[in-house]
Amino acid sequence: MKMKKAIRNLIIGKKNYIESWMEYRQVILSGHFALIAILVCSMYMALDFSWNVYPSTIVYLFCIAMLSLAIIMHRKGNHCTAYYIIFPTLNFVVYLFASSEAPNTGAYILFLPIALGAFAVFNYKQRVIAVNLAALTYTLFVLAYFADFSILPKRMYSEDQLMANFMVNFAVALPTSILAIYLLISLNHHNGRELVNSNRMLKKLNEELDRFVYSTSHDLRAPLSSVTGLINLAKNNPNPAEVNRYLNMMTHRVNALDKFIKDITDYSRNNRMQITREQVNVYELTQEIWESLMFSPEAQSITFINEIPQDLIIQNDSKRLHMVLSNLISNAIRYHDPRKENKYIRIYQHAIGTSFSLHVEDNGQGIAPEIQKNVFEMFYRGNETSQGSGLGLYIVKETINKLAGSVHVYSQPRKGSTFIVTLPI
Repeated sequence: MKMKKAIRNLIIGKKNYIESWMEYRQVILSGHFALIAILVCSMYMALDFSWNVYPSTIVYLFCIAMLSLAIIMHRKGNHCTAYYIIFPTLNFVVYLFASSEAPNTGAYILFLPIALGAFAVFNYKQRVIAVNLAALTYTLFVLAYFADFSILPKRMYSEDQLMANFMVNFAVALPTSILAIYLLISLNHHNGRELVNSNRMLKKLNEELDRFVYSTSHDLRAPLSSVTGLINLAKNNPNPAEVNRYLNMMTHRVNALDKFIKDITDYSRNNRMQITREQVNVYELTQEIWESLMFSPEAQSITFINEIPQDLIIQNDSKRLHMVLSNLISNAIRYHDPRKENKYIRIYQHAIGTSFSLHVEDNGQGIAPEIQKNVFEMFYRGNETSQGSGLGLYIVKETINKLAGSVHVYSQPRKGSTFIVTLPI
C-alpha cells in the first residue's frame, strides 16, 4: 500500500488531486509506462556498460530525459501533453533498438504494449489519436523488421546475451500489456456499474417525480384554496376583530406555503448543485442558523445550547451543511413540547477516526417508535395535524447521501429526539 501511494505521489504529486476516477486511472497507467521505461533503459544501459557497448548510451539518456519530462507534465496537471510525450518517445526508442538488433532479442515484442497503452490511456473522444499512434507503431514495426536500415550501429550478441535480452524484453512486455488490458477491463466494469447505478437512480427519480407532482399539486393548492376562502369571509364580515383573525390565519397559510416552496427549492438545489469543498466553521454556521430562526414565535421560549467548539473547522460543502442543520433545527423548533418549562435545543459533535458527527438534540414531542423508520421518506407526515411539508427530513437524508454520510434518529415520545449526522472527515 505504501509503495502504491509512493508511486501515485511520484506520478501526479502528493498534493494534487484528479477528480475523475477514469482520468486518474489513465494518468497512473501512463505514469507506470514512463517509470517502467525509465527503469528498463537504466537496466539496459548498465548491461551495455558491462558488455563494453557504448554507442546506445545517448539514446537511453534521451529516452530517460523525455519520460522524466512527461512525469513533470503529469505533476503539473498537463496530462495530455504527458501522453503526447510518452507514447511517441517509447515508439521511437523501441524502433531504434528493434532495427539495430537481431529479431531473436525480442525487441519487437515491446511494440505491442505501447499500442495497447495508447488505446487504454486516450479516451473515446481522443480515439483518432490512439488510432494514429497505433498506425505509427505498426509502421515502425514494419520498417524495423523489413527495411535494412538502422540509425544505431548494428549490434551483435552472443547466445547468452540474446537470451538475456529476450528474457528482459518479454518480462517488460507481458506485465505492461496486462496493465493496459486490465485498465480497459476496469474502465468497462466501471462504466457498466455506473450504467446500473444510473438506471437505478433514474427509476428512483421517476417514482419520486410521480409522487412529487401529485403531492406538490395538492400541497400548493390547499393553502391557496384556504386563503381564497378566508378572503371571501373577510370581505363580508363587518367585525374588525373577526377580519383580523382571518388575516392572521391567512398569514399562517402563506407562511406554510412559503416554507413548502423553500423545501422544493432545497430539494432541487441538492440534486443539481455540484459538491464543493471549503473550510467551514461549524460553530459560526450553527449560530447563523439559530439567529435566523430565533425570532419566530415558536422559538421564543426555547434555549439554544451550542456546544460546538468555536474553532472547529471542517472541509465540506457549506451550502449543503447549512441546508441540513437548518432543517433539523427548524424541525426541533416546530415540534417542541409546549407543556415543558425548560425547552431546549442542544447541538454538539463527536470526531472518531475518519468520521465526524453532529448531534441535534431536543426535549420536544418526540417520535413514536413505529413511525421512526418512515420519517426520512418523501412527503411523509406522522399524522394529519403535522405542520411540515413532509420534505424536510427527506431533503436532509438526500443531502447527507450526496456528502457520502449518514443520518439517524433516536427518539422517545414526550421525551425528545436526537438526530445524528455523520460525515467523513
